[in-house]
Amino acid sequence: MEKSFSKKGNPVLARMNRYEDSTVGERASFKGIAAKSFYFLALILLGLAAFLYMHSYFGNQGYDAVEITENYTIYANEMVIFTGATIATLIAGLIAAFAPRTTPVTGSIYCAGMGYAVTFISYTYAAQVKGIVVEALLLTILLIAVMAVLYFTGIVKVGSRFRTVTYTALTATLIASVIFMLLRWIFPSSSIVKALVAVQYGPLGIVFAFLGVALACLLVIDDFDHIVTTVNYGLSKKYEWTASYGLMISIIYLYLRVLELIFRFSQRNN
Repeated sequence: MEKSFSKKGNPVLARMNRYEDSTVGERASFKGIAAKSFYFLALILLGLAAFLYMHSYFGNQGYDAVEITENYTIYANEMVIFTGATIATLIAGLIAAFAPRTTPVTGSIYCAGMGYAVTFISYTYAAQVKGIVVEALLLTILLIAVMAVLYFTGIVKVGSRFRTVTYTALTATLIASVIFMLLRWIFPSSSIVKALVAVQYGPLGIVFAFLGVALACLLVIDDFDHIVTTVNYGLSKKYEWTASYGLMISIIYLYLRVLELIFRFSQRNN
């Protein structure tokens, strides 16, 4: 039998425990998690390549386009693909969250879809702020490196209080985002929506964007702890997929939050 994990410890491991089988098999390793992380990264890059190819294809075929700025255009077909990719990643992400066994498939769909969606989003930001994508990528890499140093040197320790704060903040953020999205969709011209949009582009918008980056950094640290615990507790090799997939989600989220933060600063300076 594989080891049993207390629900008082890592919540992800507690959930994983319900999916354990009686076969010991090969154990998870850092090398295996790294390999699967590079696999998911390759799928994200594949999604990026798909956007670049389709954007060039639609342009060469003369499809109807909407000009964002003088040198940036978006084609109607790209909006359809973006919507489809977003829906696919949402469904795949939900399935992976409740059925870890499906992560090799659902995680692959999520990463490929997010590769396209994130590139689409990055393109729209790049149309408004020159060099923002390169800046966001470099800052994301720097933050990941800093979080790794903080965790692996023991400066930041992941315990129950750390997770309570992180998951509570994440839940509150997701709920607020969904409410705001619904308000913009149902009451686009309401005074509440206009006020919230005004807040986004004011000083508070920068504060919220900064807090979003801080939350994403905490999630990255939490994923480092998941990876270490997965290996140290001798979980089955199949959980390498879950550990690497979780890290990819947090990295994507961090990049998007950094992108938004830089954009907010650029808007304030204009």
